[in-house]
Amino acid sequence: MNSKLFLKYKFHLLVLLEFFIFFYLGNKLEFIVTPILYFAVCFFISFNYLKINNNIEQKINSFEIKKWSYIIFAIALVFFIIWANKIMIKSPIDINVSDIIPYINDLYLKRLFNGEYVYKLAPGLGYGNWTPNYLTFHWLPFAISYYFQFDHRWVVLSVFFITVYIYLFHFISAKSPREYWFKASLPFLFLLLLFYKQPGNFAHTVELLIASYYFLLAMFLVKNNIVGKSIGLTLTILSRYIVIFYIPIALVIEFYLNKKQLGKQIVIVVILVSAFYIIPFMLKDSGIFFKGAESYDLAALGEWDGQNWQQPNDRPHQLFQGLGFASWAYSFLNGNLENKIHIFKIIMLLSGFVIILLSIIYFMKNKNKYSLKNWHLASLKLIITVIISFSLIPYSYLFWSTLMVSIVMVSNYNIIDEV
Repeated sequence: MNSKLFLKYKFHLLVLLEFFIFFYLGNKLEFIVTPILYFAVCFFISFNYLKINNNIEQKINSFEIKKWSYIIFAIALVFFIIWANKIMIKSPIDINVSDIIPYINDLYLKRLFNGEYVYKLAPGLGYGNWTPNYLTFHWLPFAISYYFQFDHRWVVLSVFFITVYIYLFHFISAKSPREYWFKASLPFLFLLLLFYKQPGNFAHTVELLIASYYFLLAMFLVKNNIVGKSIGLTLTILSRYIVIFYIPIALVIEFYLNKKQLGKQIVIVVILVSAFYIIPFMLKDSGIFFKGAESYDLAALGEWDGQNWQQPNDRPHQLFQGLGFASWAYSFLNGNLENKIHIFKIIMLLSGFVIILLSIIYFMKNKNKYSLKNWHLASLKLIITVIISFSLIPYSYLFWSTLMVSIVMVSNYNIIDEV
């Protein structure tokens, strides 16, 4: 590959490298190496995205492209439905393997349909009573499957394909059919690798649903759609705590990008968050947000102590999968597990505040140097990568959201022929 060709496609190669590191390297390298390598690639993706020229947007609207897009989408849908069904049959929902879906079904949804308060104290986790910590859109979409009594995992796959449909037919810009097809293939490549390399994570978690929220948010950020961005933020805010760290820089960017519309966005988000979380739940117990966040510390203690199938002196399985820096804390911090977790949580929060501060400072100094539209995705990608990398339990499925943001970045990248 000559240097001009490399420069022309370097952003695409960076994202494919991110896919390769995540799906294929993992814990194959020493636990110190992979987290740094993955973090460095994500940093370069974010920084390079700032510099792209995405002012020239060209749609491929020919009849042939549209026809084949619908055909391929339909074929992919059938293919992945069959594959997903095989995964579900092979890996039925089992609380002994993972408590995520069983708790959503037997705690959140059962309480909701019985007219009980969803966030009242619950027994379990081996630590006595605890406050349920899943936010509204982490469990509410499954009210459909609960009511009609079908497998909750079909809701996850359905939402993912709805966002892929939006991506294929209402988002992608390209200068040629070849570029279009490359961009169109990325969500399917992601799902193929996920089913092939991490079928258990699909079978026992609902994280693909949350990754779809970030996929949708990223597309709305690129389109600069005020209502869409507000909906995307609401979905991500009310699914995981992570996006909270992105909001400060998002507000600063919006002040310069859509100053006249900023108030409208804030009102929409506040209304939606109030309607789906504050009014029905927080007004009954104002402490559920923070008490729910504290429940992750209890879960972390269990994971840092290792799985029940591991030998007493084995390194904790979830911490040493080659992602995140929790393995560093476990290996190098002093004290018992509770002390290590406490110190690492402080490190995580400090890392979050530092990356927010640095992002705002860098934005203020360089806001006129790059397109304002580029700042959103670059900041979102960097900040959620930092927070997930420093999470107490770096489950591999948490990183799916960062990969979905990368797909949107590539699809908004218009290749400049003159490079």
